[in-house]
Amino acid sequence: MIIRDFGLIANSDARVISATVLWEDCGYPEQELTFETRGCELDRAASQVSADAFLTACFPLAAAHGEARIRIEARPCPMLVEGLYTAHAWWTSWGGMPFPMPAIETPGKGGRGTAASDPRGVAFLSGGVDSLHMLMRNHRLYREEDPAYIRDALFIHGFDIGKRARNAEEERFRIALRHLEPLAAEAGLRLISCRTNLRHLPSKPDFWYYRHNGAALAAVGHAAILGRAFLFIGASHDIANPVPIGSHPAVDGLFSSQRVTVIHDGARHARLEKVCELASWPTALAALRVCPANPGNDLNCGVCEKCLRTRLELLVAGVEETPALGPSLTPIELWDNLGPVGDRAVTYEGLLAPLRARGLTALCELLERKIKAYREGGASRHPELARDGEDGAVEMRRYCMAAVSDMAASTSGPRQ
Repeated sequence: MIIRDFGLIANSDARVISATVLWEDCGYPEQELTFETRGCELDRAASQVSADAFLTACFPLAAAHGEARIRIEARPCPMLVEGLYTAHAWWTSWGGMPFPMPAIETPGKGGRGTAASDPRGVAFLSGGVDSLHMLMRNHRLYREEDPAYIRDALFIHGFDIGKRARNAEEERFRIALRHLEPLAAEAGLRLISCRTNLRHLPSKPDFWYYRHNGAALAAVGHAAILGRAFLFIGASHDIANPVPIGSHPAVDGLFSSQRVTVIHDGARHARLEKVCELASWPTALAALRVCPANPGNDLNCGVCEKCLRTRLELLVAGVEETPALGPSLTPIELWDNLGPVGDRAVTYEGLLAPLRARGLTALCELLERKIKAYREGGASRHPELARDGEDGAVEMRRYCMAAVSDMAASTSGPRQ
């Protein structure tokens, strides 16, 4: 893979950086990769293109497709280069990486120097439980004058919203952004709109979730942040229930540079604990967006696995109804029609006792069956897990299933 022909367009409204991605060992056509940022102040650094953003975004894809090298015709930070190599070692130890690690080739040592200004606290804010809880805890932990106090929030078009080239989902993006604006105003945040077409590059089934999304988040941060920063990524799994996926406490920090420090934040808190703490923040509950689907004019569909699970978590937290998800008590029929719950099975266990205390015995029995099926199952016993036919994706799924089934999973260090 070669990354070249860097470009930049900046005006008072937006800043767009771009580069051409060429595949050497695969038959994919060349493609322009772009990162757009709106709502941030431009300074002297705005005239520079971040090689770190493009390398972080593309390295996982080069590794997944078996590219022998990734040559970038700009100078990325050497700390990032070494971090990417280490991240690949983690991925390999987890499984699902059938090709050797691609070599990173750069024009020479260096990368631009770090800015002299104090770092700022920057966070990704999707409106989900993890990012909202991260923001709440951050503002309780730090003083406003502290460098790690989150002042800027990045909201991304091109990851869950607009990930397909054929459907930009512009209205869905506007609706989600509009619901975040009152929360940003209340929290004193500068809400920065980011766009990228990274997910339009060739990938593999499930590679985004199991290996790529942590690096992709960091790439957007490197592109959007012009000075020094602490870049916070909300943890999606807690340490007690480790799952080897793209955004992981062992890996996210490896996408740091000397300018941007990436922090995987909140992994000591279980999801139910996060929801219970968010229950006291009405503005956050009004902006809560957990649905992976496109529910039209609403933030959430209310009936997919993630929506149903979040509604139950809110019920356990004592929240009977929210503007974003409606009534927290869900009909058992919705669960009966739901398929496998995947590696999220571990998040249901903490719900069983409080739900049973409310007399929801039938629902608990149904959830217990789904948890048991996950723990005892595997790709061979769950053909729906292998529907993509990609050996690497199936291997990743199988490994994740085994890791959750065995609480002694080897995610505390690379396997020997």
